[in-house]
Amino acid sequence: MKDAPQNPVANVIDLHSWATARSRRRHPSMWTADAAPTRIDDHSPAALWRSDFEIHADQHADVTTSGLWVLAPVLDSALRTSLPIFQLGEIGTGRHLLDAACGTVGEDHLQALRLFIIESQEHARVLAMVCSALDIGMLDDHWTERVFRSTRHRRGVRTELLAIVIAQIITAEIYATIAQGVGDPTLSRIFNRLHVDELRHLEFHSATLPEHLRWRRPITRAVRAAWVTAAHTAVIAVAWEHRKLLTACGRSHRAFIADLHQTLVAQEARLFDA
Repeated sequence: MKDAPQNPVANVIDLHSWATARSRRRHPSMWTADAAPTRIDDHSPAALWRSDFEIHADQHADVTTSGLWVLAPVLDSALRTSLPIFQLGEIGTGRHLLDAACGTVGEDHLQALRLFIIESQEHARVLAMVCSALDIGMLDDHWTERVFRSTRHRRGVRTELLAIVIAQIITAEIYATIAQGVGDPTLSRIFNRLHVDELRHLEFHSATLPEHLRWRRPITRAVRAAWVTAAHTAVIAVAWEHRKLLTACGRSHRAFIADLHQTLVAQEARLFDA
């Protein structure tokens, strides 16, 4: 079997070999996390989350698409449009995030971020498996990913992590919607596992990010207002972009927006009122 290429940003890959490989895809700059879980000498949130990510390493090695049913045409069509976009969103080296984080966050937080990126790459691998099983081609580029990448890279690590939190709030809800509405037991199990991961990732950022969001009150208010505006704009854009998938899974895009509004309000408080 041909080895997967080492340029995950371009997303130009041998789909079959990449999707069926059991080992994690790693970029050469990534910490491999093959060692035993770190001994925790303190109980800071960053140290605890570093250990949590180490414990969950390789948790998706056993994921299989065996046993897929024949999907209803409307659902199959919607997945063909949406899944490649989700897969593209999970791929990446995390180089910009790690470069920005160096010197800004502590060592435990930095290592936890490395492992968080590896888990996101594993989501990309699992989604590639699903695309392969459903004979869905993947994307090299999409306008939503360009916008998201541009927003993340505009400033430092705080801006990037705040943008990532928005993406994960939306992705968690999307994966939950697919898990509940796809009707296929195999796909439902896969997307439920991805959904649980996204919730863990949100908990990670909620525990470790607020201490880096402490500025003078006028600056905090301005950043908070900008985050709220960006978050609600992103929710509306994603709901409209994937309205076919939401409808096929039994959920209207308006209900999706309304439900995420409540989630965003709660997450805003966790980030800025901590």
